[in-house]
Amino acid sequence: MNALVASAFARYPYPEAFFAWRRGTPYSDAVLFYRAARRPPWATLPESEAVFPVVTAHEPEAATELFNQIAQDAARGKDLSFFEGTLSHTRSQVVAQLFYADNYRQQLSSVVGFTVDLDWIEAHYFSELTQQVWSISHGADTGLKMQIKNAADHVVAGDSVDLSGPLSHRRPFDLLFIEAQSAFPVARNFVPEKWSVVVSGADSTLLLRDSVAANRVLLFAAVSSLLFAIGLIMTARAARTNTQLTAMRSDFVSAVTHELKTPIATIKAAAETLAKDRLTGMSVTTCGRIVVMESNRLARLVENLLAYARITDVSDSYTFQTVEVAAIFNDIQQDFEARLDHQGFELHVAINPGVYAVSGDRFALRLLFGNLLDNAIKYSADRRVISLRATLAGSRVALDVEDQGVGIAADEIPKVMRKFVRAREATGGGSGLGLSIASRIAKDHHGDLKIVSEVGRGTTVTVTLPVADGAVEQVA
Repeated sequence: MNALVASAFARYPYPEAFFAWRRGTPYSDAVLFYRAARRPPWATLPESEAVFPVVTAHEPEAATELFNQIAQDAARGKDLSFFEGTLSHTRSQVVAQLFYADNYRQQLSSVVGFTVDLDWIEAHYFSELTQQVWSISHGADTGLKMQIKNAADHVVAGDSVDLSGPLSHRRPFDLLFIEAQSAFPVARNFVPEKWSVVVSGADSTLLLRDSVAANRVLLFAAVSSLLFAIGLIMTARAARTNTQLTAMRSDFVSAVTHELKTPIATIKAAAETLAKDRLTGMSVTTCGRIVVMESNRLARLVENLLAYARITDVSDSYTFQTVEVAAIFNDIQQDFEARLDHQGFELHVAINPGVYAVSGDRFALRLLFGNLLDNAIKYSADRRVISLRATLAGSRVALDVEDQGVGIAADEIPKVMRKFVRAREATGGGSGLGLSIASRIAKDHHGDLKIVSEVGRGTTVTVTLPVADGAVEQVA
């Protein structure tokens, strides 16, 4: 046994002592083996010059403390007893192999194990070990630095410098002197201390240079990936927008074609009736009114198309002048008189006292309110009543076009202001340009256009325009 222990002490510096016990003797008579050159703190045998490197002794007090825990594990039939505790006031880790005399593990036959002095480990073991490893791996020649830190994050071995830089790597390990897979199925309630190894290349010129180069590559790759992702998103959005625009333009061309053909066909039919004198049940006046009504409809569509064609710089073609509100209402009333009579509409016009003239292009305002009145006529159902109102709103004039038609859903109001867009409830024909052109004209006149609508009850479109310069003094 002395020879085996001497060999183990020579190979492994961390065991403080080995112990052995055989059945038939008290636990206190267990035999302990420790180094002659490194006696444990609990050793009571007087020091003497020893020829053999292993001292064999009986330490009743230390043996009793050891076997108190080992006996509990033996009572449970365990093969391995593994624990940490104080051995004669020395913080120790103990590993013991248990052998039994029977297959049922009722009679303990013998015990062999070793102890580790954790205080000595922290003070001496890792400093010597790291020096050996570092010299073998040429760590000092490469500019690397290493530390061993205990559970309290205090440096136990290695360089006592700050190794928390970007070129540092930390790896934790359990302070165990037995393989984990062997220990923990046995010692399930034992939680070992977590120590760590820290290696840093902060002082290594080679690593710093490589790190800078690697960071540049990573930065370039990250920027490239970001630009690629942005490009993909923008391409997808452009493709989707292009598809939507193509569909909207297709619908627009189809709607405009239909809108152009309808009044042309009606005018042609009325003209042929007059030319061939085939008036049956229709007077010349009625036929003429139909021609005038469809001509106005065709002219308004052409005006919208021309306005759309130049809508990006339409403000350059305005001729601003002082325009009376009554003149604006009179213009659109004349344009729609035949159509209103023909379709059975009531038109209520109200201009509140104190309403001043506005500043604007009379032709453009005629186009603006013509589009609004055209929408009111197209989207009115059984209640065919339309109101035109003018009120003073501070230093501006508010002009309302109100109908009692199908209305517009609240979520669709912002959309119908765009080109080519029509509401879901829109059943009549149309190009989808009317409200877009009206909104643009109002904006170019330094005013605004707002829509208030309720599905099934009607829509009110309010155009607010600035009062013309000098209009207040002129009225006064």
